[in-house]
Amino acid sequence: MNQLYIKARSRLVLDNPFFGTLCLRLKPVERDDMPTGATDGVHLFYNPKWFEKLSEIQRIGFLAHEVMHVVLLHITRRQERGPEKWNVACDYAINNYLIAENFILPDGGLIDEQYNDMTAEAIYNLLPEPPKGWAQMALDSGKCGGVLDHPDQDGTGGTAGAIEAELTVAINQAAESAKAHGKLSANMESLITDIVTPKVDWASVLARFMRANAKSDFTWIRPNRRFIASGMYLPSLWNPALEEIAIIADTSGSIIDDVLTQFTTETSAILRDLNPQKIHFLQCDAEVNEVTEYTRESLPLKVTYKGRGGTRFKPAFDYINEHLPHISCAVYLTDLLADDFGDTPPYDVLWVSTEKDRNAPFGEVVHIN
Repeated sequence: MNQLYIKARSRLVLDNPFFGTLCLRLKPVERDDMPTGATDGVHLFYNPKWFEKLSEIQRIGFLAHEVMHVVLLHITRRQERGPEKWNVACDYAINNYLIAENFILPDGGLIDEQYNDMTAEAIYNLLPEPPKGWAQMALDSGKCGGVLDHPDQDGTGGTAGAIEAELTVAINQAAESAKAHGKLSANMESLITDIVTPKVDWASVLARFMRANAKSDFTWIRPNRRFIASGMYLPSLWNPALEEIAIIADTSGSIIDDVLTQFTTETSAILRDLNPQKIHFLQCDAEVNEVTEYTRESLPLKVTYKGRGGTRFKPAFDYINEHLPHISCAVYLTDLLADDFGDTPPYDVLWVSTEKDRNAPFGEVVHIN
């Protein structure tokens, strides 16, 4: 193995164990045909001649850059987007994080403060279409290295959900190890928390909503395997993911910052694990302060909470009844420290409470503490 690579990776492990631990999972592969380097979540490709020209701190920055593509799951999220433009968007999404962590990137790294706290998907939608011939620059557009699709996303090795589930475990383990050594920054800890540590088993508690509200139908996309051998391609019965739902975050004065962070985590978990068509995210204290739409492509979520007044539950349900009557269900993240619930709505409600021994006059209550 290239000694310069070993030295840079060893330094990364010692100085930044979160990034270093995840870097150790990536198999280094020298690629003379790449202008810089790239990762697909399994390998870390790099051009040895380009790598040799970098300073040691830039080599470390390059390794951290590629690891960050894995942390933010860019390797599974491109879907039908153009690879050249996607690579640029991903670089803009992660390089500001790396600068904040005091990494030194190779010269020419894409940095723009207007993209702070934005996802690669959101940045992609703002970027102009690449000019002709840009395909040759796909892995060199950011000068720091690129991102490739995970090799198992070819329809034979596994789904994005399965890949991300495995990576989430590795990310969480690396974070816990770094935190134990006092080498995980508050900024990275917050980001990782949003990605990997929900406290509610949403697959279980929302299963009944999926069964009750998802439409069952026959499809030719997944043929019934029992009849393929006989040459009969009959359609299969399948259930799609949860449809549109509403999540209401209690932003009253009784909700501390750590709890608001947990609200973001739980919302991220619903997006990642259940993949609803859309989440309508309402922030409400005594009134509805803001409404945002999220899909799975919005991950990782960055939510700025507004409110901190008194607590009333009725305004949120009034808003949903008027503007979102088509939703499948509503999830209310709260401490349940109020009495103004309003009338029972015509859809299922799940109350996720941070306070034990608190109940609601309708819906079901679960606790996250």
